[in-house]
Amino acid sequence: MKNFIKTILLVDDDLDDQTFFEEALKVVDRSITLHTAKDGVDAIEQLMVKRPDVILLDLNMPRMNGVEFLQELKSSNRFRDIPVIIYSSFLSTCDKVEVMSLGAKEFVRKPIAFGETVKTIEQLLGKNVSQEQSVMHPAFLQGQPVVAVNLKF
Repeated sequence: MKNFIKTILLVDDDLDDQTFFEEALKVVDRSITLHTAKDGVDAIEQLMVKRPDVILLDLNMPRMNGVEFLQELKSSNRFRDIPVIIYSSFLSTCDKVEVMSLGAKEFVRKPIAFGETVKTIEQLLGKNVSQEQSVMHPAFLQGQPVVAVNLKF
């Protein structure tokens, strides 16, 4: 299967979580380039240099949190079309409603174990599920209706 995601920007202030995700991504697909940012301010600076195919965004970060970053991103003509998937440990119903109304494509609870992280990445990239069920499928990224992966962690 052809992979449509070549670059991911992971915005997360936890360096251990960044490393964990990077190692799991290598297990799933070494051809994808991962860029990381420690918060929304860092992510905006990186967007000025390189444009990712998708952004995975934590919500709880210093300086500029995930909601503030999402608001900034979606208000920009230059960057509003970049798909954002919320990737966070804590997702309240209130958070889910707010981030979806701001333009997030999906929300995924951050897994705890390495094997679960690998499985989550596989599901996001459509490696072990049909293309139609991948939230990173091109149709989904372009805003067309697609069956989203229902992660149960």
